[in-house]
Amino acid sequence: MTTSKTPTTPGAARQPGHDCGCGCGGAGGPAPHDHAGGFRAGGPVRPVFFAGQLLTEDDLGQLTTWITGRVRTHNRLRHVSPDGLGAVVCGLAVGCDSCARGEVRVGEGHAVDGSGNDIPVVCAEDVDVVKLVREFRAAGGGCPEPCPPPGPERTYALFLRYDEEFAEPVAPYDPGDGCTPAGCVPTRIREGHRFVVGCVPDPPSDHLCATLRRRFDDDRAFLEACRDEATRPPASILTPWLLARLDANGDLCDRAPGEILGGLPPKSSGNDPYLNRLRKDGAWEAFAAYLRTAVRSLLVVPGPGGCEPLVLVAEVTLDGCDVVRAVPAGRRGPHLPDPEEQRWRGRLARLFEGEVSTTGLLEFLLDLLDVTGCLPRRPTDT
Repeated sequence: MTTSKTPTTPGAARQPGHDCGCGCGGAGGPAPHDHAGGFRAGGPVRPVFFAGQLLTEDDLGQLTTWITGRVRTHNRLRHVSPDGLGAVVCGLAVGCDSCARGEVRVGEGHAVDGSGNDIPVVCAEDVDVVKLVREFRAAGGGCPEPCPPPGPERTYALFLRYDEEFAEPVAPYDPGDGCTPAGCVPTRIREGHRFVVGCVPDPPSDHLCATLRRRFDDDRAFLEACRDEATRPPASILTPWLLARLDANGDLCDRAPGEILGGLPPKSSGNDPYLNRLRKDGAWEAFAAYLRTAVRSLLVVPGPGGCEPLVLVAEVTLDGCDVVRAVPAGRRGPHLPDPEEQRWRGRLARLFEGEVSTTGLLEFLLDLLDVTGCLPRRPTDT
């Protein structure tokens, strides 16, 4: 009989939040490597079965692992932010409905943590916030004491965390070969959750705005001027702007802008109109090449880069031991609501289905800056 490698004690269960399923040679699986014919291994391994195969608990466990891994991966790509923060998918309203003044009531709803674990709350639950704050402080948390004399209000973050436990133990069949584990073995994993508190986290990073500023600087007036040939900046302004952008965006793989700039004629000692025109036209050609590559790079959707196990549910304010305010967090993942992001990404994809002009790319970029609010118009830009 094949001995089992399945954990038989609750302490050996998978630690939630530690396996993101996105590693490269780490927890997410082995690093990719070449095989004959160009195939590169690195994805999950799916078990297959055949007639006459001797099945063990490991074979069936691998099938369960593959299925749950696919579900978590889908959840991560759909709901988890580039910072690895989970999201409240729906519900989980927080109110002061409980009779106890130190508690809040969390309504039914659903959340997904940074590892892609589903966290359903099927019924409204009363949560003792004061008790959780005391536990947090006992574990070394640095937030204020929850019950000083009434006075200044203190705000804490209420989080939801995925958890699981082994359940339904059964005594295994003993064929008498001495290999059967002693005692009962769990036959199920019961999924659940727990509430914890902590200090209020910083707002999530705005990756889209950071990318736009890195790609195009923070001078909106420069981009506005480039739309019209009459106000187009000269080579003496375009060239240093491009060199700074190329230095800050080494992840863009397009040698054309740098090669065009390298081929510009040297600046004349006098005021030679012909050389000045050549330099301006060449700098503009380099700008157009860079703009096309930089705007097209926005088609890439950033993937989650971490696996935060806590999902922010609400910010709860205490005065003494009384809850005086509970503000639900809602969704704190994407920069824009999904429909708005889908609209501009769809418009961008349609732009590149055919030939697109530099003016068309500038119009799209300036509209995107307005929609996202990343680089709003100044009063003097109108």
